[in-house]
Amino acid sequence: MANILLRQCSVRRLLSSFAGVTLAVLACVPISSAQSTTQIHRTFTLSTVEPLVLDVDISSGDLQIVYGRDGQVSLTGVAKAASDAKLDDTFFPSVLSMEQAGNHLTLRSVPNSAYPEEGVHFVYRIEVPYRTQLTSRLGQGKQNISGIMGPVMAVTSRGDIKASYISKGLQAQIDHGNVDLQVIGDHVEAKTGLGNISCARAEQGISAITGDGDITLMVVGSSTATVKKGNGRIDVGGARGRFTGSTDAGDLHVRAIPHDDWELNSTSGNVRLELPPFPKLALNASTETGEFQVERDDIAKPPANSRHLDQTLNGGTKRIDVHTESGSIVIR
Repeated sequence: MANILLRQCSVRRLLSSFAGVTLAVLACVPISSAQSTTQIHRTFTLSTVEPLVLDVDISSGDLQIVYGRDGQVSLTGVAKAASDAKLDDTFFPSVLSMEQAGNHLTLRSVPNSAYPEEGVHFVYRIEVPYRTQLTSRLGQGKQNISGIMGPVMAVTSRGDIKASYISKGLQAQIDHGNVDLQVIGDHVEAKTGLGNISCARAEQGISAITGDGDITLMVVGSSTATVKKGNGRIDVGGARGRFTGSTDAGDLHVRAIPHDDWELNSTSGNVRLELPPFPKLALNASTETGEFQVERDDIAKPPANSRHLDQTLNGGTKRIDVHTESGSIVIR
């Protein structure tokens, strides 16, 4: 955890240096006669004794929540209409509700028939204290969350979620879109109906599920990864604990030192294992109609047309179970 906090300090300095860049660039873009733009700036004062509890429920737009400073929340919003709608200073108060009760802050969209959502693009930047607990829901758009303590629960119907340097746990759920996570201090749960999931440096592990897409995990604790259907791949490097992976027609690739048991399954995709020299493990691999390809001298090659391999290497007790119905099993 100390390493995470040190990295957060660096992130905070970077965020401070580039604070408001997105909004500033947007504000400087020339606006055609068919467009109208308005902005909102609000600051909320908080107690420094308790963490901030932030609830955000936005129907559409791009949402950025980052570390700013302790004791306050700074909200900047930009709305741009690409139609004949005219936006003025009364626009944001009519479509955005902001309620504060001590250190509990709620921001949510309010439907307004005078401004159809499909005709207005929103960008929100919310700067918060490090000690922030976040629940964010976004109908359509991108979420970017960085440099806070958490825990974090982020939900999007259609769009992407990026999160980094979160000290506590994180839950990310998307119907259609990608999840990109880096440096999460506690367990992660990530799920998308259609899209990719990538996670790097989650020491407490991740449960990653995609209906159809790729999963990439790098330096993670005990984890599970599931691709329910399609050609989505699973690629794992640096598995630091127990790992369970399952794909449909996509390949499953693991390169790591076995620190705990692995269970790898693919219906019709190939399974590739890249192991260190002289691994200590018990390997049990089988394929119903596929083939074995062993590219190592310390593992005995199975007989031709064999469908099963069962070997204990160097007296190891860590168990690796591999099975595929029609795919090949490659061991390197």
